[in-house]
Amino acid sequence: MFAFLVSLALHLSLATTRTAVSWWDFVPAVKATPLPVAAAVPRPEIPTLPVKKDADRLGVETSARAAVVVDWKTGAALFEKDADEPMSIASVSKLMTALVVLGANPDWKKQITLTAADMRAGAVPYLSPAETVTVQDLLGMSLVASSNEATIALAKSTGMTLDEFTAKMNETAAKIGMTNSHFNEPTGLDEGNKASARDVALLIRTALTSPEVRAMVVRQAYDFTALTGREHHARATDELLGSFLDKAPYRLLGGKTGFINEAGYCFGAAAENADGDRVIAVVLGADSKEQRFSEVKALIYWSFDAYAWPAKAVSMR
Repeated sequence: MFAFLVSLALHLSLATTRTAVSWWDFVPAVKATPLPVAAAVPRPEIPTLPVKKDADRLGVETSARAAVVVDWKTGAALFEKDADEPMSIASVSKLMTALVVLGANPDWKKQITLTAADMRAGAVPYLSPAETVTVQDLLGMSLVASSNEATIALAKSTGMTLDEFTAKMNETAAKIGMTNSHFNEPTGLDEGNKASARDVALLIRTALTSPEVRAMVVRQAYDFTALTGREHHARATDELLGSFLDKAPYRLLGGKTGFINEAGYCFGAAAENADGDRVIAVVLGADSKEQRFSEVKALIYWSFDAYAWPAKAVSMR
């Protein structure tokens, strides 16, 4: 009897320590599958600023009312003279006209017939009323030859009135960050078309991101035949095309000229060196046509010579 009681006590003691049986005891074991490793996400890179080789080295003497040289990637100013002062920019305005036209998704083969209302005084009239040309040829004549009548017809080709088009010019300027700019019409004949040299550099950089604009502003001439039969040959207003800045080890990426009496001689252009470094130089209010080209050329050459661009960008950590 004693042995029975001891056996019963031992059985009850073991039963209280046994883990309760649950439904999961009957579920077959499943081999754990590791979670997939997340793909490595590349860290964004911050372009490094150009470094001046000699901190005491002076810039280029310029007689223009305003000037600036900026690094293409970072927007850093490498040289500046009254760079934020709004000034009349004349036909440099045509780059903004091109941007607005591009934003309207143009049909480059669309045929436009010029009218007497498209004609503008103050420049050589390349096109005549009743001539029919394509939108693409209007863009070419506007950017290469700086034709005013082509620019007006180009603006109208969007279906907007000139007032609506001008409003879109100012809207686009604000959108891309031109904070010291204002436009009154598409050609630049109005002295109220104003921008700072720094804003013009931004306009040039933005315009040159367009393949259509790039293809035009590197042409030394624009030749085409109007759909009504007249042949046209117009030379580029940019005299740096074909210069030493347009030959190895440099490459001219394009630019735009401008002149009216109130603005003086204006010019801005972008160039690249053999290492792929790019700068944009702008002069506003130079004293002569020759001076605007020589000063931009000197500013670009000086910038490539005076600054070094670090080989690699810095990764964000």
